[in-house]
Amino acid sequence: MALARKTKKLLHKSGESSGEAEFLWLVSLSDLMILLFIFFVVLFSFTAKKASKTDYQEMAASLRNEAPPPNPVSQMEAQFQSWVKEQNLDEQVEVKKKDDAVLIDIKDKILFGSGEIVPHEEGIKVIREFAGLLSKVPEPYRIGIEGHTDDIPIHTYLIQDNWDLSAKRALSVFYAMNLSPEISKRTILMAYGDTNPLASNRDQLGIPIAENQAKNRRVTIRIF
Repeated sequence: MALARKTKKLLHKSGESSGEAEFLWLVSLSDLMILLFIFFVVLFSFTAKKASKTDYQEMAASLRNEAPPPNPVSQMEAQFQSWVKEQNLDEQVEVKKKDDAVLIDIKDKILFGSGEIVPHEEGIKVIREFAGLLSKVPEPYRIGIEGHTDDIPIHTYLIQDNWDLSAKRALSVFYAMNLSPEISKRTILMAYGDTNPLASNRDQLGIPIAENQAKNRRVTIRIF
């Protein structure tokens, strides 16, 4: 009888252990399914939209249940916006954020005379002050200096066409900035001519739209 009772107790304990093991197995499977679900959601988000540098940081912080780190792109955008307001340049300079970049569009007349490739005195002053902000752009962000024109053909003894004009203006701005070697090595010059307008240069009848052409003549500083 005593042996039978002991055997019964052992079987009872064995059944409890088996039940607990089965329960733990189900919990592990549930955790695995949740992780797989998160993985595929993240994978889908990558295919639906190109993830930026800050997207990765915010996502990692979210998975760790932490507050996301400060967004450097948003911080730089705010700094440039503040500078534009301080200099009363709201009508001449537009600051905007696009994806993981900050774009600063500077109208050509604040920098250059009509058809000129060398900045005038007031333009040099603006460029030098702006260069002070660029010196604070953190790594690994790069600086692009883009030259843009309208679609009015130009040809002089110094300028062959709009491509040439946009390239020489971008280079002139770069030289006027007098950036440090550390910033200069992260700087890229780009010439677009009239191929990337902000607004249509002409209406449907081909008549020039002077306001739009003036908007398209610009130098864009891209932080990306």
